[in-house]
Amino acid sequence: MKKINLLLAALVAVFMTSCMFKVEATVDVTVLKNGEPQKGVQVYRFNDTSYSYKSNAADAQMTNDKGVAHFDLRSPDDLDPSSLGAVERAMFYFATFNENDERTGLVEVGVATGDKKQVTIEIQ
Repeated sequence: MKKINLLLAALVAVFMTSCMFKVEATVDVTVLKNGEPQKGVQVYRFNDTSYSYKSNAADAQMTNDKGVAHFDLRSPDDLDPSSLGAVERAMFYFATFNENDERTGLVEVGVATGDKKQVTIEIQ
Protein backbone atom coordinates (compact mmCIF):
# COMPACT_ATOMS: atom_id res chain seq x y z
CA MET A 1 0.00 0.00 0.00
CA LYS A 2 2.88 2.38 0.78
CA LYS A 3 4.30 1.85 -2.71
CA ILE A 4 0.96 2.76 -4.31
CA ASN A 5 0.67 5.92 -2.20
CA LEU A 6 4.25 6.88 -3.02
CA LEU A 7 3.69 6.25 -6.74
CA LEU A 8 0.46 8.24 -6.67
CA ALA A 9 2.16 11.14 -4.88
CA ALA A 10 4.97 11.10 -7.44
CA LEU A 11 2.52 11.14 -10.34
CA VAL A 12 0.59 14.04 -8.82
CA ALA A 13 3.85 15.97 -8.30
CA VAL A 14 4.92 15.39 -11.92
CA PHE A 15 1.50 16.44 -13.20
CA MET A 16 1.46 19.60 -11.08
CA THR A 17 4.98 20.54 -12.18
CA SER A 18 4.19 20.02 -15.87
CA CYS A 19 1.14 22.29 -15.61
CA MET A 20 3.00 25.09 -13.91
CA PHE A 21 5.09 27.63 -15.75
CA LYS A 22 3.73 26.73 -19.18
CA VAL A 23 4.69 29.15 -21.95
CA GLU A 24 1.42 30.87 -22.87
CA ALA A 25 2.76 33.54 -25.27
CA THR A 26 6.02 35.01 -26.56
CA VAL A 27 7.21 38.53 -27.33
CA ASP A 28 10.31 39.34 -29.39
CA VAL A 29 11.54 42.89 -28.82
CA THR A 30 13.83 44.32 -31.50
CA VAL A 31 16.01 47.19 -30.31
CA LEU A 32 17.07 49.73 -32.95
CA LYS A 33 19.22 52.85 -32.78
CA ASN A 34 19.27 55.03 -35.88
CA GLY A 35 17.53 52.16 -37.67
CA GLU A 36 20.29 49.65 -36.83
CA PRO A 37 19.78 46.55 -34.64
CA GLN A 38 21.55 46.82 -31.29
CA LYS A 39 23.36 43.77 -29.90
CA GLY A 40 23.92 43.38 -26.14
CA VAL A 41 21.20 45.75 -24.92
CA GLN A 42 19.31 44.77 -21.79
CA VAL A 43 15.53 44.91 -22.32
CA TYR A 44 13.33 44.97 -19.22
CA ARG A 45 9.77 43.60 -19.02
CA PHE A 46 7.18 45.20 -16.75
CA ASN A 47 3.76 43.77 -15.93
CA ASP A 48 2.32 47.18 -15.04
CA THR A 49 3.06 50.88 -15.49
CA SER A 50 5.89 50.90 -12.93
CA TYR A 51 8.38 51.11 -15.82
CA SER A 52 10.07 54.30 -14.63
CA TYR A 53 12.62 52.27 -12.67
CA LYS A 54 14.30 49.14 -13.97
CA SER A 55 14.35 47.72 -10.44
CA ASN A 56 10.57 47.24 -10.83
CA ALA A 57 11.05 44.92 -13.81
CA ALA A 58 9.58 41.43 -13.73
CA ASP A 59 12.19 40.08 -16.17
CA ALA A 60 15.10 41.19 -18.35
CA GLN A 61 16.70 39.72 -21.47
CA MET A 62 19.75 40.71 -23.50
CA THR A 63 19.43 41.34 -27.24
CA ASN A 64 21.12 38.84 -29.57
CA ASP A 65 23.22 39.50 -32.70
CA LYS A 66 20.07 40.60 -34.57
CA GLY A 67 19.07 43.04 -31.82
CA VAL A 68 16.21 40.84 -30.58
CA ALA A 69 15.39 40.06 -26.93
CA HIS A 70 13.07 37.05 -26.56
CA PHE A 71 10.53 36.84 -23.73
CA ASP A 72 8.46 33.79 -22.81
CA LEU A 73 5.30 34.74 -20.93
CA ARG A 74 4.39 31.86 -18.63
CA SER A 75 1.47 30.83 -16.52
CA PRO A 76 0.65 31.33 -13.74
CA ASP A 77 3.15 34.19 -13.19
CA ASP A 78 2.54 36.29 -16.31
CA LEU A 79 -0.75 35.03 -17.75
CA ASP A 80 -3.46 32.80 -16.33
CA PRO A 81 -3.22 29.15 -17.44
CA SER A 82 -4.86 28.55 -20.82
CA SER A 83 -6.28 25.24 -19.64
CA LEU A 84 -8.96 27.20 -17.77
CA GLY A 85 -10.69 27.70 -21.12
CA ALA A 86 -10.61 31.49 -21.28
CA VAL A 87 -8.12 33.49 -23.32
CA GLU A 88 -6.16 35.68 -20.95
CA ARG A 89 -5.25 39.17 -22.17
CA ALA A 90 -2.75 41.45 -20.49
CA MET A 91 -0.64 44.53 -21.16
CA PHE A 92 3.12 44.29 -20.92
CA TYR A 93 5.70 47.07 -21.13
CA PHE A 94 9.24 46.70 -22.44
CA ALA A 95 11.91 49.32 -21.80
CA THR A 96 15.59 50.03 -22.23
CA PHE A 97 17.74 52.16 -19.92
CA ASN A 98 21.11 53.88 -20.25
CA GLU A 99 24.07 53.63 -17.87
CA ASN A 100 22.51 56.39 -15.71
CA ASP A 101 19.31 54.32 -15.32
CA GLU A 102 17.37 56.76 -17.48
CA ARG A 103 14.78 55.14 -19.72
CA THR A 104 15.83 55.38 -23.38
CA GLY A 105 12.98 53.48 -25.00
CA LEU A 106 9.57 52.05 -24.24
CA VAL A 107 6.94 49.98 -26.01
CA GLU A 108 3.68 48.59 -24.69
CA VAL A 109 1.95 45.56 -26.13
CA GLY A 110 -1.30 43.75 -25.48
CA VAL A 111 -0.76 40.02 -25.35
CA ALA A 112 -3.30 37.21 -25.38
CA THR A 113 -2.80 33.54 -24.66
CA GLY A 114 -1.20 31.92 -27.71
CA ASP A 115 0.24 35.14 -29.17
CA LYS A 116 3.69 35.40 -30.75
CA LYS A 117 4.23 39.14 -30.86
CA GLN A 118 7.06 41.15 -32.38
CA VAL A 119 7.60 44.75 -31.30
CA THR A 120 10.32 47.36 -31.76
CA ILE A 121 11.98 49.84 -29.43
CA GLU A 122 13.81 52.74 -31.07
CA ILE A 123 16.30 53.94 -28.46
CA GLN A 124 17.31 57.59 -28.27
